[in-house]
Amino acid sequence: MRSFLKIKRALSFYTILSVIGSCALYSEGVDKKLADVLKRDSQPKEVLEHFQRDYILLKKGAIEFENNFQFSYNSANQIFLDSFAILDPVFLTLGQFGIESIKRQIISDIVTVRYGITDYLQAELAVPFIYRHDQRAKVEVNKEDLVDDAGLGDIAFSLSDQIYRETAKRPALIVNLSFKSKTGKSPYDIDLKNELPLGTGYYSIKAGVNFIKNIDPTVVFGGVAYAYNMDQDVGETVNGKFLEKVEPGDTISLNAGMGYAVTYNFSLTAQFQYDYTLSSYSTVDGNRTKVANSSLNVAQLKIGGGWALSKDRSVNVSLGIGLTSDSPDFVLEVRTPFKF
Repeated sequence: MRSFLKIKRALSFYTILSVIGSCALYSEGVDKKLADVLKRDSQPKEVLEHFQRDYILLKKGAIEFENNFQFSYNSANQIFLDSFAILDPVFLTLGQFGIESIKRQIISDIVTVRYGITDYLQAELAVPFIYRHDQRAKVEVNKEDLVDDAGLGDIAFSLSDQIYRETAKRPALIVNLSFKSKTGKSPYDIDLKNELPLGTGYYSIKAGVNFIKNIDPTVVFGGVAYAYNMDQDVGETVNGKFLEKVEPGDTISLNAGMGYAVTYNFSLTAQFQYDYTLSSYSTVDGNRTKVANSSLNVAQLKIGGGWALSKDRSVNVSLGIGLTSDSPDFVLEVRTPFKF
């Protein structure tokens, strides 16, 4: 009997300890989940990964693929695509066309691969595929031309390095350096009546710095960049005039924005983007002159939202609204990045 009572007491004591332990583990689990949610809401990474990848770097060894679909509409005589100006084209200054107005639609699908070299250094390769449709109207002769073209755009490669981590008083700083090729169809190597340029026709090197600061419950971010657009030898005769060289104007870029995490997996963002391209110069028959109306003032208000489908996948939609005559009227963008 005594042995039975001892066993019963031991079992009762063990049961009480088990209940206490289970409660403790449950409480610890709840606290951990709560801490994870609060941590996610307070980190700028979750917000910016939904919107702007220029401000967040991958961890060492991580790989990310992203498909970026863009549709832009423009009703001016100039277009600004992927931070590089396409003047349509410099041959207009030689009197080849008398375009009064133009309406342009561009569909871009940009495939991007990113790789984390270290926790603070990232490499990126972007390959754009472009479809372009132009509607040209010559009012003086009551004539309208429709031209379509599609193909590979200008491939770009970039490196990003986080030089400062965020502190209570100081924002995180990321510097980046990019190189843009001229793999897209150049405006200097096409039949302007039947073909359309899908690239700028010149190489570019771009350097910039971005900042990020977490101010609960929002994140503020911004940056400044300078693109050096290299001279391009042309060597083409147009209407009896020999175009020797084109010197595209450099581009200065500024941006600022903020993001807000509505929930741990959904965020809203707003950003102002401004790009100013200096005037271009051309050398025709040995005479170097400024290309008329070649400077660009491009400003956009970009608003968007991001939804994290999982830890490694998300869907991000944004709408850019042009604020100047040189800007696209609007740009609709859908990004679908995923990591592994």
